[in-house]
Amino acid sequence: MSVVDLMLLGFLHDKPMNAYEIKKEVESKNLVWWIKMSSPSIYRNISALSDKGYIDGETVREGEMPEKTIYTINQKGRAYFSQLMEQYANNPPKIYLDFTATISNLNHVDSETGQRILDNLYHTFRETQKILAAIENSYDRYQAKAVTQLNQQMYDLFCNWIAKFKEEFYGTSITENEGQEL
Repeated sequence: MSVVDLMLLGFLHDKPMNAYEIKKEVESKNLVWWIKMSSPSIYRNISALSDKGYIDGETVREGEMPEKTIYTINQKGRAYFSQLMEQYANNPPKIYLDFTATISNLNHVDSETGQRILDNLYHTFRETQKILAAIENSYDRYQAKAVTQLNQQMYDLFCNWIAKFKEEFYGTSITENEGQEL
């Protein structure tokens, strides 16, 4: 059971697709900002879903093009999709914030390095937030826009937290990339 399976089955709920089309959908919808999903995991999970009987594949050839397999979700796949929806609603996965390992170890670096690390984290998160804001209106579906907004708010929260932490831990403000305080 994986969130990748949930997303792939969701795509196939919309329409039959081949693995390459699904990969392109993932890329065009910037889903890597939402969940951990790589191209290899798409192909691997599509193959596993097919092997387990959750999706049906039909091999087709259009003209001189190579054969491709078009996948459709079947009844067993719809049941699995519903099971995954319930599972993630009833037992949401833990959220791991890998950057907190850096925060936890700031006492092992000198003050100048620690402050630079916090500034870099802040600016990286702020830049990510700007990217999300730029792509938010590219989505047609309300759910996609809402999830993008959620991620923007999360990055804003991280930035505010880092700024406050730096102020309390080092007594200094976040600095611009050129060394000026914000």
